[in-house]
Amino acid sequence: MNRIIGVVRCAVGAVVLGSIGFAQGNVEPGLDVSLFKAVKLTALGREGVFPNGRNGLAISTTVCNVGSVEVEWKAAMNRHHPFIATLVARDLGGRMEQVSDRSFVKHGFASLNSSMCGTCTPPVGAIGEWLGVGCSDTYDVAENGDRLELGPADEIDPWTGFWAKTCSHFDAGEPPVAAPANCDNKKSLNQQMVRAMGPVLHRVTVDDAELDEPSARFFVQSQYVVAKEAEALRSDNLGSRRIVPNWDGTQWTFAGKGGLVHDSVLLRWQGASVDSSTNGGDDGRVYVGVKVTGPVAGMYHYEYALHNRDNARGVAAVHIPICNGARVSGFGFHDVDDDPTNDWTMQRSETELVAGEPSNPLKWNSIFNVWFDSDAAPARAGLGLDAAAMGPGAASFTVASSAPLEVYNLWLGPGCAGATGTTPLLHTLDASPRATLGNRSFGLAVEGSAPNLPSLLLFGLRPGRRAVDTCTLYIGGTARRLSMVTADASGRAIHNLPIPPQLSLEGLGPNVQAVSFGGSAVRGNFDLSNGLRVRIGNSIPSCP
Repeated sequence: MNRIIGVVRCAVGAVVLGSIGFAQGNVEPGLDVSLFKAVKLTALGREGVFPNGRNGLAISTTVCNVGSVEVEWKAAMNRHHPFIATLVARDLGGRMEQVSDRSFVKHGFASLNSSMCGTCTPPVGAIGEWLGVGCSDTYDVAENGDRLELGPADEIDPWTGFWAKTCSHFDAGEPPVAAPANCDNKKSLNQQMVRAMGPVLHRVTVDDAELDEPSARFFVQSQYVVAKEAEALRSDNLGSRRIVPNWDGTQWTFAGKGGLVHDSVLLRWQGASVDSSTNGGDDGRVYVGVKVTGPVAGMYHYEYALHNRDNARGVAAVHIPICNGARVSGFGFHDVDDDPTNDWTMQRSETELVAGEPSNPLKWNSIFNVWFDSDAAPARAGLGLDAAAMGPGAASFTVASSAPLEVYNLWLGPGCAGATGTTPLLHTLDASPRATLGNRSFGLAVEGSAPNLPSLLLFGLRPGRRAVDTCTLYIGGTARRLSMVTADASGRAIHNLPIPPQLSLEGLGPNVQAVSFGGSAVRGNFDLSNGLRVRIGNSIPSCP
């Protein structure tokens, strides 16, 4: 969903939009454009009082015709022209997210046919209506921020470059003019309407609060959509540049830092792995970035960012494979609107996590984020993306990524609080979580033990569970002493348990549980941790 307001489309326009999802069958050999510059991000207007205001931004862009044929550049209401989309993203706290809205898109017109890219061969066609081979075209900040030439992204099929002009925003105007002029393929949007929009509406919109983060790294991304261009040539149609926002007491300024980097802005995400795929040859590309950190107290943190470059059908849900024995907690989601009622939710089955919301698909020129914690370590896997709208191609397609698939120590169940009122947490040492043969650094940690008092580890080789007072012991048969140490002043106890290099230990899975005593080892005067099955060996399956 986006934060665009005040636009009314007629019913005929909705019908047209529903029919534009056809496959890319109009590739023109030799057609190839490349983003050359994206500079001078500027706040053209703002509403509200700092730090609670909102800003309307625009950027200057230059594109080069690096192909061998001329490119059509005809102004609306002719549909044969390029479209320019822009977003602002932020890398903060390990998360790369879009902080701008899903703004309106620039409709190109009147190519300049300059020579910024090298030798420009003037077009044979009418000057201004074609971009010649080797030629460049620049829109300055004012032109890219002029609402007279900005229209909704939903009117454009980014895969085919088709614009549904009939009953469009340009055709109808804002507010819409009366029929039949609202659907007559003539431009009703005029300067009087634009002046009434105020300083922010439909421009790239970012709140003060999103920019007021000195420790963050910010990026602006611009993208050209050109009909008839082959998918394999589109990675340089978009690019990002780092920006440094500064509030000068009156407005935001944005200093550029470094050069342009082609392809998705997700490639700027520090510490992340980024992969992408298309829905075969029938729809555009979606990027998936993933960053996994940890473990901390036995839990890994998973951050996913999904960027829809030019997939017309959009993404309704993402399927993330998961080991059946893995625990998951702390699900979160971020999109580009301010509506919490359409946020994606997560459902779990034995083999996957599914995050999505049919009413709020990931549309082109947008980034959505999903995150959660799991005790499963990451492994490479394919993530499934469900198409949101009807159209050519498969109902879903796969993007390579990482997922929580390796569970080497199995959670058996929760502990209970007795003596101290705190339930101890038993987990492997974060620096060495696998009990491989010969691992001299392996050990278990207990958080929440009684400070400065004994912490006892019990183990057994038989599975089972039984009640001990009001608690559960996850050890079948005889529970034996494995280790005893004294917890520190914070209640943390470290049990060093080096694994001998003995082949006879391969495949063993002792159940382990910690006991924390509350002053004296009498009945009822103890806490029991969760149960943990430690899976020993070098060749054990990664998912039990």
